[in-house]
Amino acid sequence: MSIIAAYDAESGAHESGGARAAILLLALGSQGAARILKHLSPDEIRIIRESAASLPTVGPEHIDEVVDDFQSYFKKGAALTGPGKEMVELLENALSREEYVSIFDPDSRDPALADLLDNNREGDVWEAITAMEPVPLAQKLLGEHPQLVAIVLARLPPEMASAMIREFAPAMRNDVMRRILTLKPLQYTVQTVLEGQIRRNFVTAGGDTEEGGSHAFLAEIVNRLDKDSSEEVLESLRASRPKDAEALEKLLFAFEDLPSLPLKSRLTLFDAVDAEVMVRALRGAGPEIVELVLSALGARARRMAEAELKQEVTLQKAEIDGARREIAKQALRLAGEGKLVLREQLED
Repeated sequence: MSIIAAYDAESGAHESGGARAAILLLALGSQGAARILKHLSPDEIRIIRESAASLPTVGPEHIDEVVDDFQSYFKKGAALTGPGKEMVELLENALSREEYVSIFDPDSRDPALADLLDNNREGDVWEAITAMEPVPLAQKLLGEHPQLVAIVLARLPPEMASAMIREFAPAMRNDVMRRILTLKPLQYTVQTVLEGQIRRNFVTAGGDTEEGGSHAFLAEIVNRLDKDSSEEVLESLRASRPKDAEALEKLLFAFEDLPSLPLKSRLTLFDAVDAEVMVRALRGAGPEIVELVLSALGARARRMAEAELKQEVTLQKAEIDGARREIAKQALRLAGEGKLVLREQLED
């Protein structure tokens, strides 16, 4: 039984479940309705539009009754003077053209696209991709075109994208990074086809993006690479896209860049860093970095840190690298909040 039919059977109101659902969607408006429509089947959406066409003028008190009945907090005071016409307009705004045609004009829809639409109702393919292990997924992508790889990486959390890109050879890695900077939103049909292919090949089997946003995303990935790998990416960009390389460099910061921090910024940073994380990050660091960090501490905190560092402990390289990335992450966060600057020359 559909959601609407089930509600129709339980409701004691004089309208059908479809009519009351139509009133609710119209009260929500296009944006709110879009979140609900994507969970309904084509048959349910047809029922709603047909029900709206038979509705008379709906007063605000009736809207409140329906909204309360659906246990929603959205209310609209104005009357619905033409529910049938308004529902058509709402659906046209809330659905893509391809979805609208596939539901209401089946004779003219693309059968292949309709199949893909039904397939994609199984769930968000990107949520499924994000739930996968990064290294095996990277191995699966090795034989794919770099443009496809760039599209996939751009939709993943930076931590996962960074773990994956470490699996690529330098040439492929640099090519993919360049492509991420120039990605544009895909047309709906192209994206639908792409998501269907990704689901079949990788999941089942196992608005224009602003330039600043692309740089920030790329920086999130590069900041998680080791120094040699990040420098390879920058060198590649400097040769082919110097302006992008310059913009990206301003967003990069690693533990090894601590000497570039002005003294005031170092004091701010290490006041925010947990002492245990700081000591772990200093294990194996050069004397210059160690002194640089210790000099940013108060006398008592410095004595405690020095005592900790004199103790012999066994740490995995991954633990040390993780602590250093945490410090770099804190520096970037504080810089983003305007509480410190990353490089001396940026200060007035």
